Amino acid sequence: MIFITDYIKNFEIEEEILGSNFSSYKEEQLDKSKIKVLLVWHAEINEITLQDFPKLHSIVRYGVGVDNIDIDFCRKNRIEVFNNPDYGVDEVSDTTIAMILALGRNIGKYNNKAKELIKAPNIENPWQENTDFSSIRFKEISLGLIGVGRIGSSVALKMKNIVRNLNFYDPYVPLGYEKVLGANRFNSLEKLLENSQIISFHVPLNEETKGMINRSFINKMQDNSILINTSRGGIIDSLDCLYNGLSSGKLSSLGLDVLPQEPPSLSKKEELLTSWIAENNELSDKIIINPHTSYYSPESYKEMREKAATMALNCLHKKQVDNKIV
Repeated sequence: MIFITDYIKNFEIEEEILGSNFSSYKEEQLDKSKIKVLLVWHAEINEITLQDFPKLHSIVRYGVGVDNIDIDFCRKNRIEVFNNPDYGVDEVSDTTIAMILALGRNIGKYNNKAKELIKAPNIENPWQENTDFSSIRFKEISLGLIGVGRIGSSVALKMKNIVRNLNFYDPYVPLGYEKVLGANRFNSLEKLLENSQIISFHVPLNEETKGMINRSFINKMQDNSILINTSRGGIIDSLDCLYNGLSSGKLSSLGLDVLPQEPPSLSKKEELLTSWIAENNELSDKIIINPHTSYYSPESYKEMREKAATMALNCLHKKQVDNKIV
């Protein structure tokens, strides 16, 4: 039996694929001794949780990240873990590019400026002459990608005719992959930062990448750089380092689809969030934050659930399943 642990409210998609082979968190009575596969969204799957399922042999994540699953415990207890990376690639790469273009061309700033001019026209500063923001000519800019897996590669292929130079750092792709992308490969992160005015992250969250965006990282970037993160919130060490980067001018602008804590809490008095929310704040126009939705379109959402359910069914029947983590 497959157990859907959380989040899904209507099981029509799963039922079409799994038939009677699943139960869900909505059921009041559940015989955990019959559960062999978990199908997981956001639920925290730790040692305590897993001990309740004596016959469990597989866990399938609806999404890409597996940081909500105790991988070490699963490895020690021979529980296989699979993720689902083959959906929403275009959606995430398109969102990344939209953020880059919007921030580089100051779309948000000019939108707000236009509202100000309509509310209080200024004769000395007429409508069409409001060019006081420094916008980018992308054909003179270098884009640096950290990670060129499915999504990073999609961004690269879409952006290579927009920017002057396409750069990347990824020690895990084979030599020669730079020729496939038509990009410049850098073997050190420092060199990538030195040679790129826009930095975009496309990496998984693991021990190597956790807290990767920190004060030291930002200080190595070019002045007035654009920073984009549509990968994982945990690669951000703290929102303070981003706020300091914007305040100092090291960062010209910032685009985030993910945060270290989701949903964020204003009770912590994070200056970055306070500045972003505030109207008429000099930093607010420099920040775009989305609520972890870059993956989403109706098509990708359906695709994600169909693929995850199919993987879970194959796990149940001991068939070959790709994207094994452990």
